Amino acid sequence: MRIGGGEFRGRTLRTPKGDATRPTSGMVRETLFNILTPSLTDARFLDLFAGCGSVGLEALSRGATFATFVEKDRLALDCLRGNIATLQVEAQTQVLPYPVERALKYLIQRPEPFDIIFLDPPFREVGAYLTVLQIIAGSRLLTAAGIVIAQHAPRVKLSEGVEDLNRYREREIGDNILSFYLIS
Repeated sequence: MRIGGGEFRGRTLRTPKGDATRPTSGMVRETLFNILTPSLTDARFLDLFAGCGSVGLEALSRGATFATFVEKDRLALDCLRGNIATLQVEAQTQVLPYPVERALKYLIQRPEPFDIIFLDPPFREVGAYLTVLQIIAGSRLLTAAGIVIAQHAPRVKLSEGVEDLNRYREREIGDNILSFYLIS
């Protein structure tokens, strides 16, 4: 897997062996970042269910100033930490090796909200989408102009709105959908 654009374009990322994680494909990342480009400059990025960190590291490559990664799988964490070290972005990153709900409870207590939150739970964990969107909606994790993006399979039907989060865009890419939410 390679970073598709920005400062680290073409750099190879390690991915964990096995099927415990499902790295976001290059085509999905390219579409995502083509849409997000105007919002990335100086952004604080939260990558939930981060796996090897490909999405958050691509955000840093394309202009985000800080990325927080949440991942609990040990093999994925080893790859994530290795990728951060290889790109020498330790000072621009934070890794939380916890389940997402626990990490979100911790992050809610912090004073720095995020400009962009990306979530891509394992497709088999369908309930995680609503749980995470509800936590985000009921918190101050997102800046007033912030964006939440959920990557999901077409069979997973996400709500158009969750409390004060409203879906404003949906983009299908192969067997993935990106749903974009804003605070209303």
